[in-house]
Amino acid sequence: MSQYDPLHDVNPGPHRPYPNSYWLQQTSSAQFPQTATELPATADIVVIGAGFTGLNAALELAETYQQQVVVVEANQLGWGCSMRNAGFAMPGTGRLGYAAWEKRCGVDVARGIQAEYQLAFERLERHIAACPEHAQVQRGGYLKIAHRAKAVAELRQQFDALQRYEPSTTWLDRAAIQARVQSPQAHAAIHFPQSFGINPVLLTTSVARQAVEAGVKVVEHAPVSQWQTEADGSHCLHTPRGHIRSQKVIIASNGYTPNHLHPSIHGRTLPVLSSVIVTRPLTPAELAETHLNSRELVMDTRTLKYYFRLLPDNRLLFGGRGAIRGKDANNPRYTRDLMQALSATFPQLNDLAAEQPDYSWSGWVSVALDDYPRIYSPASGIFTSMGYCGSGVTFTQLAGQRVAQLAMGAELPALPFYQSELPKFPFAGLRRVGQWLFYQANVNR
Repeated sequence: MSQYDPLHDVNPGPHRPYPNSYWLQQTSSAQFPQTATELPATADIVVIGAGFTGLNAALELAETYQQQVVVVEANQLGWGCSMRNAGFAMPGTGRLGYAAWEKRCGVDVARGIQAEYQLAFERLERHIAACPEHAQVQRGGYLKIAHRAKAVAELRQQFDALQRYEPSTTWLDRAAIQARVQSPQAHAAIHFPQSFGINPVLLTTSVARQAVEAGVKVVEHAPVSQWQTEADGSHCLHTPRGHIRSQKVIIASNGYTPNHLHPSIHGRTLPVLSSVIVTRPLTPAELAETHLNSRELVMDTRTLKYYFRLLPDNRLLFGGRGAIRGKDANNPRYTRDLMQALSATFPQLNDLAAEQPDYSWSGWVSVALDDYPRIYSPASGIFTSMGYCGSGVTFTQLAGQRVAQLAMGAELPALPFYQSELPKFPFAGLRRVGQWLFYQANVNR
C-alpha cells in the first residue's frame, strides 16, 4: 500500500495499518486504552485526530471543562506522526530560536515563549509519570552539532544569544564534541541539558489512557469524508462509522490533514515527509569507535537536517528528509540515502551502513510558511493547532491544552502562536514545486 498523501488523497483512512516502525514492533508493553465501538450522534466538542495534539485537547476539555468529547481518528490511535517521530523532547517548536523571536517581537515576547516551552515540558513530565515504563525516557540532553567548519561561527553566535535565555547550555569545541560523537562531521556543538529522548508509542498511550479515564470517547477508523455546517452553526461530520453533530470542532491532524478537509485551512501548511531508519544493535566495538551513548539526542546544522540517537537496546536511529510525494515514500532510494548519510557521519560504521536497516518508515510533518505554528479559530466553531515544522513532541502537549482552552473561550497568552492565523501559501497548488526547488538549492548546505 502506498503512503497516504495529504495533498493527493481524500482522507487518511480507514483501516490503514500502522507503519513497520521500531517503536511499534519493540514496545510490547504499551497499554492501549479501550476505544469506543460506536460513534455517538452528538458531542459537545469533536476532535479530529488521536495524536499528541488531539488527545491533549480532549483530556483538557474533559478534565477541566467537563465536556462530552469525541475524538474521531482516521485509522488507529496515534497512527500519524505521534507514533512515527524520533522521540526528541526538546524546548521549542517551529524553526525560530530565541534570538529570532527577540529580533521580531522584543525580549518580553521571547521570554514569554520560553515560559510556554517550560509549561510544555511540565505537561510532558505529567504524561511520563503516568506511564508505567516512564516512556523509556533517556535523559542526557541534546547536542546541536556544526556539521562543517564553516558552520561553527554561526553556531557560536546562537550559543551566545542562548545564554540570555538558557544559561545552562554549554559550548563544546571540536575536541570536546569528538570525545562524545566521533565523526568527521562534528566540529563544535551546543549541549541543551533539559532535552531527552522518549518512546513515542508509550507517550501516546499514556495520554490516551488519561483521556479515556476522564470520559473521552475515541472512535477509530472514522476519517471525516464530508463536513456540513448547518444553519444553526453546528457542524455535522460524516465518517464511515456514521455521522456526528457538534457545535465545536477541533482539527488536530497537523501534517496528516487532508488538503480539502475544510476550506478555512486549505493551503495553509506544507506536509513534508521525514524518514527514519533503525539499525541492528551496535556491537561493543562499534560503540567504542563512535563514542555514542544512549542518553544524548543529536541533530546537525544542515538546512536539511540529519538527526540521530542511540536507543536503549543500542540500535542507532537515524533520520532526515524523505520523498516529496507520498507515492514515492517507499522507494528504497530514500532508505539508501539515509544509510549513505549515516556512513558519511560515521565512516567507522561503513559495514553497518552497507546492511539493510532493521526498520524504516516515514511520516508527514506540517510546515508553516513563516516557520512557526498557530493555535487559532479559522472559522466559527472551528479551532486548530498545526504547523509545528517537525518540532512538536514537547510543544504539542501544551498546544493541545491551549487549543482546548481557546475552544472554551479562555484568553490565551499574548504570544505570536495565538494571535494570528496561519498564512496561506502563495500559489498553494505549486507548494511541491517550491519544495523541490528548495531541496535542490540546499542539498549540500
